[in-house]
Amino acid sequence: MLAAVGPIIAAVDVPVSVDLEAGYGQKPADLVAGLIEVGGVGLNIEDTVHSDGGRVRGTDEHANYVAGLRTAADDAGVPVWVNGRTDLFMHAKDPSDVLDEAIERLRALVEAGADSVYPVGIQDDDGLLTAVTGAVSVPVNSTAHPVRHDLDRFRRLGVRRITYGPLLQLAMTDTMKDMLKPWAP
Repeated sequence: MLAAVGPIIAAVDVPVSVDLEAGYGQKPADLVAGLIEVGGVGLNIEDTVHSDGGRVRGTDEHANYVAGLRTAADDAGVPVWVNGRTDLFMHAKDPSDVLDEAIERLRALVEAGADSVYPVGIQDDDGLLTAVTGAVSVPVNSTAHPVRHDLDRFRRLGVRRITYGPLLQLAMTDTMKDMLKPWAP
């Protein structure tokens, strides 16, 4: 992943944050060293470990990983932005059932050194977003659809960081389908 993003980072004049999934089995220090080597200045780290059957790290395990990332960045003297992600809401049948656990986890990530937190899967639920933004002291990141979502709504709910994730590609696919309908046989 880092080899793949290196040329992208080199081609732009803006800071680049890299989605590093759950760390690809790397030790935090090695992951941060590789990120810095290719010129990245931020990272997203999630608690779903895809390489381990999609298990979700426990709160302490994920917080310890984030703490390792923070320590490695600080030791390197590079202010790497760490966005600590939790997928608890996404894995729950009813996201409100895991709200307390998710808030506990997000607070643990903040305490471990996360600069922002990313509770995936609640972008359409005002109540859950407000509960999360009110519970942590760092910016909350949310996924946004560039057509369906309103940035002013996110601001009102306390969201201070936006990512499009796959929703940008979905919006572009929908637009292309509409554009190509007249050409379909």
